[in-house]
Amino acid sequence: MPETTMEWDALFRQLPAPCLVLDRDMNIVAASSQYLASVNRQLDDIKGKYAFDIFPEDDDRLAMFKDAIQRALDGEANALVAVPYAIPVLDSDGQPTGQTREIWWTCQHNPVVSSDGKIRYVVQNAQDVTQQVMAEQLKDTVASELHHRVRNIFSLISATVKRTAAHSEDLADFEAKFEGRLMALSRTHAYLTGDNWDGITIDQIVGRELAEYHDLGSEQVSVSGTPIVMNATEAQILTLAVHELTTNSVKYGALKSPTGRLDIVWTVADTGGYDFEWREHGIRIDQQPDRKGFGSFILDSVVPAQLKAKARRDFQPEAFTYQLSVSERTTSR
Repeated sequence: MPETTMEWDALFRQLPAPCLVLDRDMNIVAASSQYLASVNRQLDDIKGKYAFDIFPEDDDRLAMFKDAIQRALDGEANALVAVPYAIPVLDSDGQPTGQTREIWWTCQHNPVVSSDGKIRYVVQNAQDVTQQVMAEQLKDTVASELHHRVRNIFSLISATVKRTAAHSEDLADFEAKFEGRLMALSRTHAYLTGDNWDGITIDQIVGRELAEYHDLGSEQVSVSGTPIVMNATEAQILTLAVHELTTNSVKYGALKSPTGRLDIVWTVADTGGYDFEWREHGIRIDQQPDRKGFGSFILDSVVPAQLKAKARRDFQPEAFTYQLSVSERTTSR
């Protein structure tokens, strides 16, 4: 057993836990090495000082910790679980920088009863649980985001089924049209739930759709534009548009003939949105397609409505252009 105060101090410093000892005035008496490491302090710099002068905070947080410590000094052991309390940041010379580091703590407060039955000290076991709290918050955020995305994509699928069925000649025609649209959404959804949770760029959407039907290395297709990251909602809607444009081009336009040419260009708009243009030339259009089909409905109504954009299709005897102007980006996920 330790026999001197010095030995007891050394023993306390080596405790395998972040512990702090306060007296009845809430001045710092002792601290373990783990505690000092968690707050980036030296014992000589804080010993004998009022704890809340060393670690100031806003009134509400101060009141919460003062109350917990006072209750322990009054004989009631208690705990604060996963609560935030910022710690001042010091520079390399140990001087305050004016900045703080937000830390989440789980603190146990226990009274220390002397042999005469009086309580002169309280021990605080202060566990830094910031990583656990952040992980829990991330889990909740991901779950909420996933719920939002699944709900959106089911709504899109439901609308796609109904509109595709209404404009299909028979079951085989419905199956072919619906499968293509469903696979387009699936490719984008799979990409967004991989390592690219935060978004997908326009060139990735375009490239993935074109790759399903055409050799991207050919000189027949030109793709260019500023990197613009789409959130999940934007990506799913733009995917539908690019899928319709691609399949139409393969069936009737530039990608049907080796003499056709497809240019896809997008730029950032001054308003914070973007302008997207799909240009096909070197083709022959004898008559404009039916604007009542589901593909036309997607390009002329669904996409501009969902992206808060203006859409325009222009048919010429030897050219076709689809322009999409998004004046302001959507903030939905």
